[in-house]
Amino acid sequence: MNFLKEELIDMIFVLGNSGKNCFLASRMYAAQFPERRHPEPISFSRLLERFLETGSVDYKKEERNKTVTNEENQLAVLLTVTENPNISQARVGEEVGISERSVQRILKMHHFHPYHIQLHQALSENDFQRRVEFCEWARLRLQGNRLFFMNVLFSDEATFHNNGCVNKHNFHYYATENPRIIREMDYQHRWSINVWGGIVGEHVVGPYFFNGHLTGERYLEFLTNDLPVLLLNLPPIQNMWLQQDGAPAHFSRQVRAFLNNTYENLWIGRGGPVGWPARSPDLTKLDFFLWGYVKDLVYKERPTTEENMRQRIIDAFAKITPAMLRDVERSFQTRIDRCLEKNGRHFEHLLK
Repeated sequence: MNFLKEELIDMIFVLGNSGKNCFLASRMYAAQFPERRHPEPISFSRLLERFLETGSVDYKKEERNKTVTNEENQLAVLLTVTENPNISQARVGEEVGISERSVQRILKMHHFHPYHIQLHQALSENDFQRRVEFCEWARLRLQGNRLFFMNVLFSDEATFHNNGCVNKHNFHYYATENPRIIREMDYQHRWSINVWGGIVGEHVVGPYFFNGHLTGERYLEFLTNDLPVLLLNLPPIQNMWLQQDGAPAHFSRQVRAFLNNTYENLWIGRGGPVGWPARSPDLTKLDFFLWGYVKDLVYKERPTTEENMRQRIIDAFAKITPAMLRDVERSFQTRIDRCLEKNGRHFEHLLK
């Protein structure tokens, strides 16, 4: 039986008074402490042996069985993940013949961490040079005026589908027990909404909803009639630039003619005074910030109707603050530098 520490200490004193005679100590202890449990001579013998060995009355702590994480299994696990860094811990356990928990313990011992792979837009050799050219132009502008891009209206369109997926990393349900929540997805009745949005300085512009697919005619009508109205809600911006990507509707002849006439040399885009590099969502504020932020909010719950989704998009735009957009501007400038450091290649995996 196990004894309390107070009892063990008294037993040591009794052993001393008995001249380390365990049989005598057992009788002396029972007489001195009649209200307590009476240890047998074998208990005094074990206590004496432990005390002489360790200098303590405390019981020895049982060492955990480490045979599963022995050197042989450690080597097998490390070789397996080195040969195939994408393998799952469960699969490693199957191949090595140990539990997934043991695999996890071994990897932690050797400071292996399951880093997530980042997905990026595919780039070609020609893309690298165009990205470098734009970033060099941007850096020159920033050297002359660190606030230059606060006067650039970054713009883009996005499509919101009724069966769009929520970012599960941002979707939680806190409870004391697992509620087993499911999310129904309707893949048979599909509809979508096309949305334009913009960011200029500390202001978000929009949203503006297109009816149907975006065409050159619809985009020109928006630039001519609707964008000026949206900009009326902002403080006056001197010499505002317009940025757009190379979508077919943006590249139509009539749209480029309008931009050359209205913005003269103050627009960035395919065929414009300053070319926008294709396949560069990592450089535009709409792609690396706005659409991800808005979709996370919109898709937290399943949209019920088109009107419901439109209102959610409007509400999400309204939640964007000037402080958030100042952080976006700092991120944009950092991305320009990182893109140049990597000679136009992928850099987002280097961002903190």
